[in-house]
Amino acid sequence: MEAELAGRLRERVVLLRQLSGAGPAAEAAGSWVSVAERWAMVEAASRTALSALEGDTRQTARRWRVTLRAGLVVDLGMRLSWRGVVLRLTGIDDDPTDPRLLVLVAEELGG
Repeated sequence: MEAELAGRLRERVVLLRQLSGAGPAAEAAGSWVSVAERWAMVEAASRTALSALEGDTRQTARRWRVTLRAGLVVDLGMRLSWRGVVLRLTGIDDDPTDPRLLVLVAEELGG
């Protein structure tokens, strides 16, 4: 079962957090730093699955569903880097079919 899970997580993603505040890193405040690198499954998000998120607004950014192992502290203020593309997190949830997994919904910046 563990090998099956590992076989599904084939993409390398990096979670990023924005630096803030004063102190030794004050000159870098506002920059994004890597906080974790993990194996993940990345797939285009279904338009129907996202209809509740979109409401009546027109979305132009491409959306992605990113599945990775649970156990990380992830919040909507973070970003994700994947294949050189930076993604803004718009949703975080436990995978309802497998408690070992975390599902992130993300959209491309500048889309």
